[in-house]
Amino acid sequence: MPNTPPSDWRRFVGLGLPRNALTAAAQRRSEIRHAIRVSAAVGAAFALATLFRLPQGYWAVFTAVIVVQASLGATITASVERFLGTVVGAIAGAGAAYLHSRWPQFGGLILCTTVALVAFLAAVRPTLKVAPVTVVIMLIGTTTHIDPLTAAFYRVIEITLGSLVGVAATLLIFPARAHGAVVARVQEIGALNAELLTHYVRVLRGQPTTLSTADQYDANRAAMAKLQTALSEADRETASHLSLRSAPEALPRTLWRQRNDIVMIGRALAQPVAIPALAEPAAAMIEAATAFLTQAIGLISAGPRPDRLALAEAHAKFQATIETLRHEGALRALAFDDAARVFGLVFAVENLHANLGDLADRLEEHQGIGD
Repeated sequence: MPNTPPSDWRRFVGLGLPRNALTAAAQRRSEIRHAIRVSAAVGAAFALATLFRLPQGYWAVFTAVIVVQASLGATITASVERFLGTVVGAIAGAGAAYLHSRWPQFGGLILCTTVALVAFLAAVRPTLKVAPVTVVIMLIGTTTHIDPLTAAFYRVIEITLGSLVGVAATLLIFPARAHGAVVARVQEIGALNAELLTHYVRVLRGQPTTLSTADQYDANRAAMAKLQTALSEADRETASHLSLRSAPEALPRTLWRQRNDIVMIGRALAQPVAIPALAEPAAAMIEAATAFLTQAIGLISAGPRPDRLALAEAHAKFQATIETLRHEGALRALAFDDAARVFGLVFAVENLHANLGDLADRLEEHQGIGD
């Protein structure tokens, strides 16, 4: 990040605000926006609960705090889960409360049995994870002066109100779409893969490198999980007609295949290449693949198309080297383990070449989804 705050904040420096504080605030811009959204949602939920004189309006406030997420898709997902769990929990709680009113001496047994049944449902359908909590609150909460059906009705109204306020706050206050998270995750994964490929180029050329491949693999796996979550949230936005943009469905699979190719290259290079004449052509091919990958990832933010010709030329030279080594008999002279690593390297590089082309095709079809 730059050492100076954004230009549109410079006027605040004249008001006595420290430049370092403005820079720090700029670095936490998304977190500040999220805090403002949550605060606005809480205020609106509290005001509406007070206006409608809800008996336990603080549940609307709690819900607003819980459901407001970093993106609209995540907020919708949290709201739907909260609503469904509350409805199921309220129905079960109302039934249990009725039984408790008839047979108060069995209150503990009724509570445990009802919670067990609802917890089973939540285990089968994780979207109902709030249901057991709702049951417990209804049975041992402070609504004993209200009949069970009325208490269930008010609980659903309170949760619904908080959920709607949360969605409205996310939609209207610094709106953040899940597609932005998809773009960020794809760019992160592309950068991680490019760093790994650059590391292997240096290994093939005998140059020093300090990159920890294990840490890089872990970071890649975590980024892939976040991408899947962001894609699910983006799908929720699209299904709710709150966004018209869609990400390529095949994108995660393509990126996973690339990760597998890169892991295979790393395994093949765990020891020096048994045929020294193969090292430089392989390094040149992986170097061209790295440049192509970086360009292809840029397509998701409407960047220029990658240079397929440069990648094709490097691939042709790599294949020519393999053919030359085959005709010279260099491959037949290898020991079994050395041959396995050489063929593993060739196979992984060929797969990477094919999967890079597939990635570029998918992103060209959906170029500019991050606009």
